[in-house]
Parts: sequence; C-alpha cells; structure tokens
Amino acid sequence: MLTIRKAVEGDVPAICELYDHIIDLYQWQVDKPGWKKGVYPIEADFRAALERDAMYVGELDGRLAAGMVVRQGMDEGYRGGAWLVDVEDSQVAVIHTLGVHPELARGGLGLEMVRGAIQAAREKGCKTVRLDVLDGNPAAERLYQKAGFSYAGDMQIFYEDTGLADFHLYEYVL
Repeated sequence: MLTIRKAVEGDVPAICELYDHIIDLYQWQVDKPGWKKGVYPIEADFRAALERDAMYVGELDGRLAAGMVVRQGMDEGYRGGAWLVDVEDSQVAVIHTLGVHPELARGGLGLEMVRGAIQAAREKGCKTVRLDVLDGNPAAERLYQKAGFSYAGDMQIFYEDTGLADFHLYEYVL
C-alpha cells in the first residue's frame, strides 16, 4: 500500500534520483511530461517546494515510489485560464511535477498520488485543485480524468523546461 506524506530534508537525494529515472525513461518517448535533466525538475525546485511545505512523496514497501508538489495559491501563468470556478487565490491548490518511478508505473500509484493531493487540498481549506498537462501527454490526461478532473481549456504557458508551449488545463472542484 502506498503511503503519502510530506517530504523532509532527508528525502531530497532520493527525490532527485527518482526524477532522474523518470526523465531518463521518458526523454525518448513521444508521450512525455516535457521535463529536461538539469533544467526542471532539479534539486533546487524540490528544496523550494520543501520550504513552502508543498513537496510530497509516496512510499511503497519502504522505497520512494513517487513524488509531487501540491502548492496552495494560484499560479501566475494560470491567470486568464477558463477555470470552472471563480475562487480566491488562497483557495486554489495546484499539482505540479507528479512522477512515479518507471519500474512502478501503471500500478495505480499515480492515481493514489492524485487522490492524496486532493485530500491535502481539502485539509488546507482549498475549494479547487488545478493543474496543467503539456500538449502531447495523453497518459497524464487520462490519469487526471480518471481521478475526476474536468477539462478547463487550453492555454499557452511559459516554463523553463518547455519554453512557451500549449497546455491543457484541468480542474477538480472540491
């Protein structure tokens, strides 16, 4: 059974290793998150998420199996999106950088992590959970749809790893 918890400082090396494995696997595939080794996600991103109390990990049998960032507050890049509900920025949770170890993929851990993010958002008093999926990543879209997220439109967003790119927006109203 997957145990989801907030990450601690001692998790950072294992988190970096986890995401390096994910990037190594997906960099050659057509359907990929768009991450680039040495650009995003990197150790500084994970440490920043830790400082904001937003880094979560999933453990399976004592092994780090997954990670994600669940941040409270609206992303600046999301302004102007066709979101399903109009709420204060502080009532928004945003999922970023959800990843599952490649050896454990397709075992339902991604869905468990998303459900954990939804629960964390509820506990923080949020009214909605939002995220974006890089155009061309249908596996991620299927995951979020399966978790109950609704499509909220398309938007161009700039990130360091993708540059200005097309994203599909999804929202889960709590």
